[in-house]
Amino acid sequence: MAAALSRDFCPSANRWVYWLKNPFWILVLATGGSALCGALLNPMIFALTAMLVAVTLVGVGLPWLAIRGISCDVMFDVKRVRFGEPALVRLRIRNRSWLPVLGLSCIDGFTRVSKATAATDSDDGLAFGRIRGRATVEYTWPFVATVRGQYPVNDSVMVETSFPFGLYRAQKSAAVVGRLIVWPETVQLDGLPDSVECESVDDHFSDRRAGEFGDMLGTRLFRQGDSLRRVHWAQTARQQSLIVTERQAPVTTVARVVLDLSSASHPLDRRYQSLEQCVRVAASVCYSLHQQHCRVELKIGDQLIVGGQQSGALDRIMDALATANIPEASSATGTPDGPDGLSASVREAGGFCVTITTPPGIHAMKGPHIVITSDDGAEPAVPTAWLTLSTAAELSELKRLWKERV
Repeated sequence: MAAALSRDFCPSANRWVYWLKNPFWILVLATGGSALCGALLNPMIFALTAMLVAVTLVGVGLPWLAIRGISCDVMFDVKRVRFGEPALVRLRIRNRSWLPVLGLSCIDGFTRVSKATAATDSDDGLAFGRIRGRATVEYTWPFVATVRGQYPVNDSVMVETSFPFGLYRAQKSAAVVGRLIVWPETVQLDGLPDSVECESVDDHFSDRRAGEFGDMLGTRLFRQGDSLRRVHWAQTARQQSLIVTERQAPVTTVARVVLDLSSASHPLDRRYQSLEQCVRVAASVCYSLHQQHCRVELKIGDQLIVGGQQSGALDRIMDALATANIPEASSATGTPDGPDGLSASVREAGGFCVTITTPPGIHAMKGPHIVITSDDGAEPAVPTAWLTLSTAAELSELKRLWKERV
């Protein structure tokens, strides 16, 4: 019974009858009908017409006057947060008129909706209390985004009021003082693919390469040319032969992450799922490599973002991934530069490249480290893929697969 009552039997006629859902037009029809009855049947019905006109004027006039007497500013306490972390939102409302404002709510700016639901009315929002005349009120609340990206959505926040009768929704756009960037969901990946380290630095060390600095990795037999300062005398006395210590070597690895955002690589029927999974994988790889003191380069289409060892290097990369999307008219983007998937600068430095794409885009990609995101059973196995992750898989699965490959 519930399904039958909620089913739309004539969706093509919605645009002709959808306006009837607004009580304002119902009241207008009732006013017109009462005026017609008063003119044709009984003049006493004009009293009802006058009452309906008064209700309509009050229901439309009060929201119209109230919304034009206020100004709103919205801001965040931070510029960027990780996925799942809360950010404090501040909405400052100033009422310039003597008329108090009631029934004010924030209806847009913090929720991303799909195109299928964009044309329908949404009751999602935040309701605020009474705002006195000639007063300034600031509201704060924690905001946790469910989708990566930049907030407010479309760089605008809408406030509205329909008090007292809900006949007319008067809306106004709030001034956006600061924006919030929500980074994609990430997972920590341990280890690096086989690569050649480069660019010796003094403050970053490798636990896979022996050198003269850093923490002690272990001990070994003395070799011709070793410094006597590295002799481990306790082990030497125990083994009756010269034993020296091995320490870490200062090193930085160059890594390029290529994210394929071409429309051909993301079919329309599952574009959102494959795009989000690719972005999450790319964000996890970039973040983990940067945490392991790599110089990360992110390539999205024709855009190349180089993240050095500076404090804001990772922010630029993660900000670009937070707002990454498939262009409306895109060709095969993210194609590596060289025959092995590396640019000349990265190849000369001895770095490596990690490419994130889908099975339709695998033919345009080259390189030893290609990560594929695909639906279970929807695409055939790709033998050239270095790592294959399901679109519906959790990021913990990526961590397990990454650990097996490195």
